[in-house]
Amino acid sequence: MPDHELLRNIGWDAHDPQALSHFLDSLPEKPRLLGLGEPRHLIEAFPDWRNRFFRLLVERHGYRSLALESDILASQRVNEFVTGGAGTLDDVMRSGFSHGFGVLQANRQLVGWMREYNENRLPDEQLHFYGFDAPMENMWAASPRPSLLHVHAFLSDHRPDRLTVDTATIERLSGEDARWTNEQAAMNPSQSVGNTDEARQLRLIADDLHTLLHLETPRLAALPGWWNAQLHARTAVGLLRYHATMADTDPARYESRMERLLAQRDLMMADHISAILEQDKLRGPTLVFAHNSHLKRNQCEWHMGSRSAAWWGAGAHLNLRLGPKYAFIATAFGSAPSLGIHQPGPDTLEGALIGIPSDVSLFNAKDLLQTLSDELTTRTDAPVQTGYFPLRRQDLHQTDGVLFIKTAQ
Repeated sequence: MPDHELLRNIGWDAHDPQALSHFLDSLPEKPRLLGLGEPRHLIEAFPDWRNRFFRLLVERHGYRSLALESDILASQRVNEFVTGGAGTLDDVMRSGFSHGFGVLQANRQLVGWMREYNENRLPDEQLHFYGFDAPMENMWAASPRPSLLHVHAFLSDHRPDRLTVDTATIERLSGEDARWTNEQAAMNPSQSVGNTDEARQLRLIADDLHTLLHLETPRLAALPGWWNAQLHARTAVGLLRYHATMADTDPARYESRMERLLAQRDLMMADHISAILEQDKLRGPTLVFAHNSHLKRNQCEWHMGSRSAAWWGAGAHLNLRLGPKYAFIATAFGSAPSLGIHQPGPDTLEGALIGIPSDVSLFNAKDLLQTLSDELTTRTDAPVQTGYFPLRRQDLHQTDGVLFIKTAQ
């Protein structure tokens, strides 16, 4: 049985406002990017604690931006609102989030608090809101057309002499957006348009536009709209790669198709986060919030019946790019009644932590590794298809901290 007294001595009661500061002080370096993961989406307890931590990071540690696992293009509407733009909170909650995250009360409270915080503050002191996911859902990905047209418009304003394609060609090759978002293509490659002659031509166009932005960086980097142009160029290139993989009908590669799609999405996430850090490097550190699987340093794994996949998530890429300037807190929980997940077995990591007095605790992962038994197993009591991936003891080797919530509501 675990020594709960020893565990209590190495951890912090997360309700204590000093707990997060103690955790940060236990790291070898102060991070530029702090990742906070959640083990499952759409459970209010996890973004609730994200909100608490973000406020503390802003007020005590100089953080100035937050990035969520949501469509980076749609999130620009949220950022405009929190920095004093027009519109209503209802509007941005409907249009500024993907994956259904706009319905979460915690996200609504976050956006309202950020706007209130930013009032009467200078632009350099305001908080920024970002998404960092691509414009896609589990069963579809968006058309590259809007992003290609955005990049083309920017270059038309500043380097029209270097353009080799017109907007009419982009529109013609792209066709109707509904062609790209066909949900049947997720499971049936033959339904995808990603390997058509038009899509292959668009990939060349996207590469040319992206390359032209890079070639002209010294001329264009100081201009308004530069960051957005880069964002749309990355998005167009990434979406076209994703659609090409979705359209791969080769039977020999079909088993790896989902794995490659997951890997490409995470690489797009990592590239967007890197751009966010560059954008905000003079303003302060960033908190990034996403599923644990996207932020972990070690390889992601997914199993469903006889099918499985393994790929490198965004956290693995960011760890290589940032080193100790990237820190990651994984969230775990004991029970989640709404998901049909009840008390964990005593031989699991969650079962070892459930007896701690505090209902929410924060740990340095290295301390947990030194304290917990090597024999702990991974819990297997979660119903199929809950989107929940239990934290494993071996994951602690690649994790900086653990936020443990006894009951997730």
